[in-house]
Amino acid sequence: MLLCIFPWEAALAQIDIKPKVAEIQEEQAVVWVSNTGDTPEFVNITLYQVTNPGVPPEEEQMIPIGLIKEPFLYATPFKLSLGPRQENQVQLNVLKQPDKEKVYRLAVIPQQKASISGTNNNVMLVSLGFNGLVRQLPANQTATWQSRCGEQGLQLEATGTVRVEFSDLQQDGQAIDNFNVYPDTPRLISAQTLSGKAQNKPFTLRCEAGKK
Repeated sequence: MLLCIFPWEAALAQIDIKPKVAEIQEEQAVVWVSNTGDTPEFVNITLYQVTNPGVPPEEEQMIPIGLIKEPFLYATPFKLSLGPRQENQVQLNVLKQPDKEKVYRLAVIPQQKASISGTNNNVMLVSLGFNGLVRQLPANQTATWQSRCGEQGLQLEATGTVRVEFSDLQQDGQAIDNFNVYPDTPRLISAQTLSGKAQNKPFTLRCEAGKK
């Protein structure tokens, strides 16, 4: 969720979306956008493809769908007008079905014009919005993985067609956050041991320093 705080009084827009994680496999899916605030809002809708899924959100590399020559998915409309306590839908439309899972961010950002008291300047305020996650799934879904040891630690690779979920993790004896590994996006773990669950199945990995 995005949050910007401004040093002057302004009506606070609050935009929510559901579901927060949308999965799409057929020709179309719907995400509902709602205005939970007390003022009308104009909302910009932008769909981005994530080229390195599975990394922390602040490290994600995203390309607007409008810049992709042959996109697999697009979202409509590009803008919404929502009154207080009103909701409307954004449609996710499939152009092509992928062989492997593709990941997107659906940016739903409200904007409003406001003027600062005592000046003639108008400023654009960005209030509360969301970057929802969209998973475009292939027809054939397999969640398999493999690991290998390297000089920098462990490398995990999803060898199937959809992401592998890693949970309840211990890295060199220390608890770490859950993460997902996606096809064609290996994940490097700077550790000699890793244990936990992959797709809810227990695993333990150990590497000797300097050996592959």
